[in-house]
Amino acid sequence: MNDNGDENGAIEARWSAPPHAYCKVNVDASWEGGSKLTGLGVVVWNSNAMCLGSSCNTRLAGLAIEAEAHAALSGVHLAAQIGISHVVFESDSKELVQFVKGHIQKSRWTIFPILIAIQRVCSGFNLCSWNWVHHGANKVADAAAS
Repeated sequence: MNDNGDENGAIEARWSAPPHAYCKVNVDASWEGGSKLTGLGVVVWNSNAMCLGSSCNTRLAGLAIEAEAHAALSGVHLAAQIGISHVVFESDSKELVQFVKGHIQKSRWTIFPILIAIQRVCSGFNLCSWNWVHHGANKVADAAAS
């Protein structure tokens, strides 16, 4: 076994608290293609790793990326509702994070309005960033979505 992972050398992803004065919002979605049923999970943490709030909802979504976008929108709404000013958002969807970070023109047309809504809400935060994290570092949001 290596120092940072399992016997095969795979690196184990772990959640980490946000920097001082920031909050972290983990978002995730589960999606069942046959029924189009989606679970949306959001968990908000402070820099002391204390949970400040969470939500889990269901809805319908035509695509997995649409489900992830709805989870992200739920996350930005919850962060705004709590009154957070410095926030780091994390998702295990690379595609979503790339779209939100500025590649909105390359997104699927079906999620374009959701991305616009995310950007609109994010403009109200003093500092806001989006990061992709490995699925293992997003377990609590994944559980809420499931």
